[in-house]
Amino acid sequence: MRTVLAFAVVLSVAACSQEATVGNGEPDAVPGSVTATTVIPAPTATPKPAPSFPAGNWEMVSSGEGDGLFFGAFEGEVAAVHLFCASNGGLLVNVQAFRPDRPGDRMRVGPGNEAATFEVDPAGDANRGGISGEGAVPAGLDAILAASDGVTVSYGRQRAGPFPPVPTETARAFATGCTD
Repeated sequence: MRTVLAFAVVLSVAACSQEATVGNGEPDAVPGSVTATTVIPAPTATPKPAPSFPAGNWEMVSSGEGDGLFFGAFEGEVAAVHLFCASNGGLLVNVQAFRPDRPGDRMRVGPGNEAATFEVDPAGDANRGGISGEGAVPAGLDAILAASDGVTVSYGRQRAGPFPPVPTETARAFATGCTD
């Protein structure tokens, strides 16, 4: 008898804890009640802000000594960054605002993983001022210079740019001049 009574109590408790359902398996609505539904919006990707570029222009100069490309903010002002391809080959990148840093640091030109790297004399560039990096003309130089993220030059903890992208035709002409 005790077993039957204990079993009846267990069934009563189980029956009281279940919600009443309609034939479709949905809980019965209590008259006058409001059902709340929580909607969690899907995460949205935050668009990358467009880079902000300083005012100025890229200018290209060619001579028998080679091809030069420089970015200057105002006429007569020293160029913020200067790239030079000598007629005997190679590429030199100079940033007058850079100062000597740790030995072994390399200069990087371009966006992220596409950046070209150049050897630097940590003592600085006595002829041009600032710091210059030198090396072989990288493959895809025109794409590096015309990238939509702009042109950034870094050396150790120092950074110049981003400068506006070099116009496509100018970048192509400069890269061709560096490789012919």
